[in-house]
Amino acid sequence: MIETLLIAFIQGITEFIPVSSSLHIIIFSDLLGIKKNILNSVALHFGSLIALIVYFYNDKKFLIIFKNYKFLFNLFIFSVMPVFLIGFLFYSILSLDLKIGLISIMGTLIFGIILIFTDKLKSNNYNLYDVSRKKLFVIGLFNCLALIPGVSRSASIIVGSRFMGLDFENSIRLSLILSLPVISGAFFLTIIKNVNNGDFAIYEILINILFSFFISYYSIKVFYRFSTKKGFKVFGIYRIVLSLFLIVYYF
Repeated sequence: MIETLLIAFIQGITEFIPVSSSLHIIIFSDLLGIKKNILNSVALHFGSLIALIVYFYNDKKFLIIFKNYKFLFNLFIFSVMPVFLIGFLFYSILSLDLKIGLISIMGTLIFGIILIFTDKLKSNNYNLYDVSRKKLFVIGLFNCLALIPGVSRSASIIVGSRFMGLDFENSIRLSLILSLPVISGAFFLTIIKNVNNGDFAIYEILINILFSFFISYYSIKVFYRFSTKKGFKVFGIYRIVLSLFLIVYYF
């Protein structure tokens, strides 16, 4: 039970910040000798998904964004569909990546360096609604990079947004908004493909969802307030240090 709560805690802390939550779950599972389970992992993500929905509901700025249906349509077509398509086509390969390897370590390191660099980029003070379809598509392509082990969805979207001229706050907003369909899609796709496996305990999944929800909710609030003012350099430094630890520990 304690191990389950610890993994749920790690998930909640890391899901929405620009580090890979899946990578951290694998690391701590290895350190604690916990058996990896794809359904439990997705349950943790679902708890984070519920936290995100509640956060959106309690934030007036996000409620206003969700009333702009034209923007949401463009966002879905140009920033979400690419990662949905690639994720669906390569699900069998991506779902098997439950170990630390050279690719995940390099993904952690490279995007750590890039995150530090993006803090130095100028912002064009775009209103989120004014971001063109072309820029949304480029951000969507960056979103696809999150499928590479170690990169992280949040980091890929934030990096793409910063390269497209969005400021810290709008980069975070876009990252959180795009988390909604991506986590939802991953959750339901995995459930559909694994529902007959029987390799899971309902009570454990419910605990994972509940605990992940609470930790994720407060993690979002702290991350939003901190990085809106301070940027993402601290996460870049953390990723670099983490990649060095992974090289030492796993190789």
